[in-house]
Amino acid sequence: MIEQNERGITINKALAWTMLVSVAGLIWWGGGTLASLQGAADRLTSALTETREMIVAERANSAQLEARVRALENSATRQDTRFDALSLSINELKQQARETNALLRELAQRP
Repeated sequence: MIEQNERGITINKALAWTMLVSVAGLIWWGGGTLASLQGAADRLTSALTETREMIVAERANSAQLEARVRALENSATRQDTRFDALSLSINELKQQARETNALLRELAQRP
């Protein structure tokens, strides 16, 4: 019980002990909860750091793959150019063979 008298406000012992134990319990519970939250925050920070590292590694792998693909595309383009040149050469040889055959036929038909 709380009373007002000439010495000021007084609290009986049972109420004082109840209040003291309640405050101590609240502080104990709050400290435990805070420690738990801090541990969870640390685990989340660690997970985020790992995720960032994985993203950086994946970006590096992606850049390497992109460089390889570009090199293969450039190589394919060079091969296409070579095949086009080869095709033109073959067509020229065919044309020359036709002209040679035509000349040989003319010569064979002459008496």
